[in-house]
Amino acid sequence: MEVNVLHKYLYEIRNLRIDRAHGNAPHQPVLLLSIIEMIEQGQITENKIIPFPGLVEIFIKYWTKVTNRKPKLELPFFHMKSRSFWHHQPNSGYETALSVIPQIKSFTQLRKIIAYGYFDEALYLLLTNAETRNIIQQTIIETYLSDFKEAIYSLISEEKQISEYSQKILQHVDHDFSIDKPFVPFNAKKSTRTSGFRKAIMQVYTYTCVICEIQILTLDGASLTEAAHIVPVEHLGNDDVRNGISLCQQHHWGFDNGLLSVNEVYKVIVSDLMVEKGPLEWKFTTLTDKGILLPENREHYPAPEAFAWHRENVFRK
Repeated sequence: MEVNVLHKYLYEIRNLRIDRAHGNAPHQPVLLLSIIEMIEQGQITENKIIPFPGLVEIFIKYWTKVTNRKPKLELPFFHMKSRSFWHHQPNSGYETALSVIPQIKSFTQLRKIIAYGYFDEALYLLLTNAETRNIIQQTIIETYLSDFKEAIYSLISEEKQISEYSQKILQHVDHDFSIDKPFVPFNAKKSTRTSGFRKAIMQVYTYTCVICEIQILTLDGASLTEAAHIVPVEHLGNDDVRNGISLCQQHHWGFDNGLLSVNEVYKVIVSDLMVEKGPLEWKFTTLTDKGILLPENREHYPAPEAFAWHRENVFRK
């Protein structure tokens, strides 16, 4: 890649539009940093930047380091089209709407109209190269976020460890699953392990409860779903992705307290040792024999041995 091509895009990046009318609001720089991180982590592998929960989560992590203003990912995702290097692919039927609409008012509207954003191919190639990606990343930080660079670089370092831990978890499926030999990819502080395990589980299950299949992620970073260990950590449960599932808070509580479990054919079983009152659709008993949501990749399926342990040691019967 010619040096002048890199310089061309560095010039463009140094001249992003920043809203300073009501205090610091570096939406576009933060969006670019978020995309760069996802490319580096292997979560973006083609020149299609889809506005999905994982991008929102990373955007918010950076955003909270630099401002207290409300994060609005839809703003930079839409308005960065004013730069020559950023483009939109509309969803089918919204081609005309995208060409005339002056602004996007919500993340829901963004996802309804735009399928994905994409870079000039030349810029995307620069972002897939570690050396030029680092130059672009440093340029963004030094140009727009120099007052917060210590916090930003600390976050980048922390996220690299979390990503490495998460990837090790996902790659461990090449080995046989074992309850007796807990798997921990490498020594790391508890927060890194917790975040790395959650990252892997959310990537596999796309922030969706495996039991009720609800998916909610707010733009202030809250998710209804949680990464649950099937065999708990305190009982030799490990961070193998096959020892984890994604559960909403209600069904996580029911699972941990033995009111719900999963049988050998991945169907929900419900304990008889409880009394339920309330709307029918919220009752655990309506879930009996419902198949759970399974990962696209069969290698990531929950281990039958883990569910067998849960049925024997946690499930109330």
